[in-house]
Amino acid sequence: MKIAIKHLGMMLLLCVPLATQAQDKETYRMGRERAMQIAANVERTIRTREPKWKLKKTLEAEFSSHQYFESGTGELTLSIYVYGSTKEASKELLVHAMSSSVAAHKELPDIGDEAFYMSHRYFSWLGVRKGRMLVEVRGPGPELTITKRFVQHALAQVDGK
Repeated sequence: MKIAIKHLGMMLLLCVPLATQAQDKETYRMGRERAMQIAANVERTIRTREPKWKLKKTLEAEFSSHQYFESGTGELTLSIYVYGSTKEASKELLVHAMSSSVAAHKELPDIGDEAFYMSHRYFSWLGVRKGRMLVEVRGPGPELTITKRFVQHALAQVDGK
């Protein structure tokens, strides 16, 4: 009897990764769909409010959407990530904020649930977490004016406004 229970326990332990993988795939699928939905809304907003900026391409990943815009010689990337939890989104925001070797990240209060920015002579970066969503914009530098406007367009869609 003890051997049968051990074998049953081992079989259950072996099945746990399969259940977890199926749950992760569903979480990624739902996150990707939500990111694509928000990105489509952001694209419409930007077409109206930022007519000088033209969408060049959109890329989709497992739980994110990335839009590339151009205006004259300026380039801007807007990325929307949807994570499984706020804890995961917060951790990823910090990882992204610490990824530059040329500029240090700083906290930006009063936007989203938590936000960091970087400003350098050649670029600006702003990452904002709102719930389990993360919005990142890499724009022209060193000012945050354009970068912040694009983040606000995306956050308005996350909030459903």
